[in-house]
Amino acid sequence: MTHVIVRATAMRWADEHFPGWIEVDLADAEGRTHRIVEKVPVLAEADITATSTFPIELWIEAEFERMNGGSVLVRFAHGVETTDGLHLIGMDRQDVRWL
Repeated sequence: MTHVIVRATAMRWADEHFPGWIEVDLADAEGRTHRIVEKVPVLAEADITATSTFPIELWIEAEFERMNGGSVLVRFAHGVETTDGLHLIGMDRQDVRWL
């Protein structure tokens, strides 16, 4: 598997339950917005807290699956999924960094 990171935006602090949860949006290759609500340490290495100033650009971990036409199909790392239950997203190439 090839590790990548994908561009996302932390929109708000979602929940105080330890260790803190954030709401993150990301746009797929077709311009649709997808939402993820997850624990801060799963999505970010940055010290994001309830008092942080949002929005915050993030790069979240994923695995390269395959090219899909002009987009990069990625699977989120650590079992992360969107609020709609998606694990795979087709991302625009400019929003993917290869590690």
